[in-house]
Amino acid sequence: MLVRKQVMRNLNQLCNVCDLFDGMSERDWNLFIMDDPAHLEIFNHDCSKELRVAAADLERKKSQEFNFFLVIDLEGKVEILEFPILIVDAKTMEVVDLFHRFVRPTKMSEQAINKYIEGKYGELGVDRVWHDTAIPFKQVVEEFEVWLAEHDLWDKDTDWGLNDAAFVTCGNWDIKTKIPEQCVVSNINLPPYFMEWINLKDVYLNFYGREARGMVSMMRQCGIKLMGSHHLGIDDTKNITRVVQRMLSEGAVLKLTARRSKSNMRNVEFLFKNRIK
Repeated sequence: MLVRKQVMRNLNQLCNVCDLFDGMSERDWNLFIMDDPAHLEIFNHDCSKELRVAAADLERKKSQEFNFFLVIDLEGKVEILEFPILIVDAKTMEVVDLFHRFVRPTKMSEQAINKYIEGKYGELGVDRVWHDTAIPFKQVVEEFEVWLAEHDLWDKDTDWGLNDAAFVTCGNWDIKTKIPEQCVVSNINLPPYFMEWINLKDVYLNFYGREARGMVSMMRQCGIKLMGSHHLGIDDTKNITRVVQRMLSEGAVLKLTARRSKSNMRNVEFLFKNRIK
């Protein structure tokens, strides 16, 4: 009798869960999956400990042109596979929030996707999480825009740029090249907020007077220990954020380094004379 009661209790709980899923929108379902214990075991979205800022770090910090920096580091060569972004408060240098989505390719065959994901994310032990949570790029953009609006960083009436914020990349490839390419593949217009950005490599070169070709060399030169797995987008984004925090704490001013032409978005003007080429 006790076994039967337990079985009935479990069935009722299962029915309640099914009813919950039936009432979920697609966006809510994706957010539910992102909070799955298996996902959170690998991806800790709480950056308060990993990216903590000490009071002493604020002493030499200078006034910035933007109130917020959006650090982004995409993954995926054929199509975008991972889309992670951290918001950094320019005044406190603290991480405000994180947006992280795995992206399901549009044009690749299922066989090619499985092989690619097994090779890239299988080595890092996150291939199951990728398959469980990856969504098309078009949907990623839609959810990203909701997230931006929630933080008052963008609204649909704005036809250019972000609200008092700027993207920070480690190189020009992410925003200059890959996002426009993915928009073509996904058959969507290039969002108007991807028109200008800060290439941290150029700011780093001009601030320190030394060249760093990538994130790892920046961290090595600054004496910052690599955290997580290199080429896992969310970990690389956190590591780039640590470089940003270090540079801000030492008095660097992060200015725009690149801007698209309004008349022809394929044309990009590089704003620093001394830059990494």
